[in-house]
Amino acid sequence: MVSGKPSKIKSFKSDKNFNYILVLLCLTLVFLGKLDLIAVRNVKAFLSDFLAPVTYALNKPVKEIAGVFEDVKSAGSLREENVRLKSEVRKLRVINSKASSQELELLELRELLKVLPERKNQIITGRAITAPGGVFANTLLINAGKNYGIKIGQPAISSLGLVGYVVNVGLKTSRILLIIDINSMIPVYLTNSNWPAVVQGQNGKLLKIKFLSSKAVPIEGEVIQTSGHGARLPSGINVGKVVKSFSGKFYVKPTVDFHRLTYISIITNKTSLPVLTKTFQDFAPLQKPDSSLSLKGLNLSGKRIFESPED
Repeated sequence: MVSGKPSKIKSFKSDKNFNYILVLLCLTLVFLGKLDLIAVRNVKAFLSDFLAPVTYALNKPVKEIAGVFEDVKSAGSLREENVRLKSEVRKLRVINSKASSQELELLELRELLKVLPERKNQIITGRAITAPGGVFANTLLINAGKNYGIKIGQPAISSLGLVGYVVNVGLKTSRILLIIDINSMIPVYLTNSNWPAVVQGQNGKLLKIKFLSSKAVPIEGEVIQTSGHGARLPSGINVGKVVKSFSGKFYVKPTVDFHRLTYISIITNKTSLPVLTKTFQDFAPLQKPDSSLSLKGLNLSGKRIFESPED
């Protein structure tokens, strides 16, 4: 019978030798990690220099293949873009031909009706040197005055629409009353239905519609323009759009942002404040009230009688 003691001793010695080897290897690695060897750095640099051309040579075909795929994709997108542009060009040609025919038709109708051409506006543009005033004075000042031929009553506009009209002129400055001021009343008309009206400022963001016929039905979003009645303002200038309040009333929201005005143009070939004459155009004059008072009552027979205080 063989005893198991020698085998146990051999396995113990082999485990002990293996542990010694691991400890020695760990100490060697720690020692090498602490050393800043120049040779190791030189080897790393050499390997980097050696592998760089190899890496470039391997990456170049990959980049070329990727470029080919990109060219194929771009060619497909360019083909689609070309088809879309050709379609838009055909549409634009149709629209251009229609516009040309309509222009010729308009010229022919003007010649047929002998329509008088409108005078071209003479415009002086100045820079706003003040912001709109407080609650009770919505005006601003521009750096152009009598030296440029500006007069009281001339309209002021911006690229978006009507700003107001001149109320005071100095030698080099002019003061403009904005259409949002409560003292401003502008003759306008509804562009969809052609009904005339007057818009008045309320010292706020919206304009009040006045003197509009009861038959007129404003449409929300409808454009409001100057009508030219009274000959103070030219016709066709954008004033704003119709908006509807929560209460169901209609107002006009100006197209101009009065807090962001920089440059303002004055139409200088328009006359100043109109002079009232005995003749009225477009609108019937208001009837003068009767100065005499009449007293109503009943006589002894029960009939209604009218007596004036002069009797």
